[in-house]
Amino acid sequence: MTKDEFIRRVIGVPWANRACSFEKVDCWGLCVLYYRNVLGIELHQTPDYEAGADFFTCYEGDVVFWRQVDKPVEGGIFVGYCGTQPAHVGLVLNRQALHSRGENGSVRMDSLLVIQRAFTKVEYFSYGVD
Repeated sequence: MTKDEFIRRVIGVPWANRACSFEKVDCWGLCVLYYRNVLGIELHQTPDYEAGADFFTCYEGDVVFWRQVDKPVEGGIFVGYCGTQPAHVGLVLNRQALHSRGENGSVRMDSLLVIQRAFTKVEYFSYGVD
């Protein structure tokens, strides 16, 4: 599956907590789907995600497999903060943010500027550690 095919397929897919399919997906599940179906990579996940742990706990366990970068990178992720705590994750594709946004939401594409304005802080990551 190409990146553009993936984007077309997931836009509008409804958000559901701990979902990772083309029928329903949450913010982390969207990242897992992209890496699996477009890049052929199974992202490392701690058991916290499937166990239903809160986003911060999942983030703490999985961020060690990502390398923080200064600027958005194609195929990387962004992490949005509410206050001092990470609260949302999405993909950086075509210089935009593809993400699945909360209850009653769905997968959508927004400019990175919209993401930067929606959160108190945004960090960018590339998969893999040095």
